[in-house]
Amino acid sequence: MKFAMKHGGLCSMSFVLRICLCVVFLCTWVAFLCACEGNASKISNTGVEESTYVLQSGIGTDAATSLEGQPVMRKGYNPQMDFAYDEHDDVDIDENYVGSLCGEATKELETMFGPAEFYVTAESNEDDSYTIDVYYNEKAASFSDDEVEQIRMYINQEYKEVRLSEINIQGW
Repeated sequence: MKFAMKHGGLCSMSFVLRICLCVVFLCTWVAFLCACEGNASKISNTGVEESTYVLQSGIGTDAATSLEGQPVMRKGYNPQMDFAYDEHDDVDIDENYVGSLCGEATKELETMFGPAEFYVTAESNEDDSYTIDVYYNEKAASFSDDEVEQIRMYINQEYKEVRLSEINIQGW
């Protein structure tokens, strides 16, 4: 009897010890996860402020500003980097399609020539051609003649299946 009590006490003691160890382990794990989550939010803050808003047929982005005050390098448009396949195969060219191209062009131009704000519109002409107007915020950026030509080349590439009558690039 004395032997059973002695071993029974040890078994129950190890069970309690196991429960305590599990509780300590869980508390430690929760504290570790909370610390990791706090570090992840600090790491994800890249120092660039950006706010987006929806414009009529495009999506605009406020000019990104670096917290370090460093000038932002522009990627520009490189026609050699275009893909060989045609992403616009077999599409019906209508007002909605051209409007979606305007939104896509707005985002791409802001990526290539940031920190400028762009707004791209298309106007249908009587002869089924389109006039493309590219507006940019003159307060956010100015462009050299070479960069304006790169913008023009990008618009020609983006709208290659649409008959264009004119491309206007101007600041607001």
